[in-house]
Amino acid sequence: MSDNPADPEDRRTPREVRLKQEHRESILHALKQVHERVHEAYPDKSSPKLSQGWVDRRRLLLVDLALHLCEEAVKGETLGARELAERLHSVLFVAQELAPGHGLEKAAELVLESLGEGEPGLKVD
Repeated sequence: MSDNPADPEDRRTPREVRLKQEHRESILHALKQVHERVHEAYPDKSSPKLSQGWVDRRRLLLVDLALHLCEEAVKGETLGARELAERLHSVLFVAQELAPGHGLEKAAELVLESLGEGEPGLKVD
């Protein structure tokens, strides 16, 4: 936490400068709509690995997981740090399948390792 009162990340800020509940609900509603569209777009049948159908399914899975990450980030007043890290790990894990050789697998491993750090059940506001 910063001693600078102008710091936008200062958690001692008054309630009126925080995310308003109606904005939170609007964002969550929009995410839900996009989520439904993603699920509707999933191909009905599986495809051989590395085929265009497989790539399309992995892309949609990545979008689905990213939407869950977004929902986790905005759903409540307190942030479930562990849940957020677990969602991020899932995003990175699928992303590394679509972009092999870019260190995303290592990034996913580091996120998992970080879950062992910090206080269990710690909520970050």
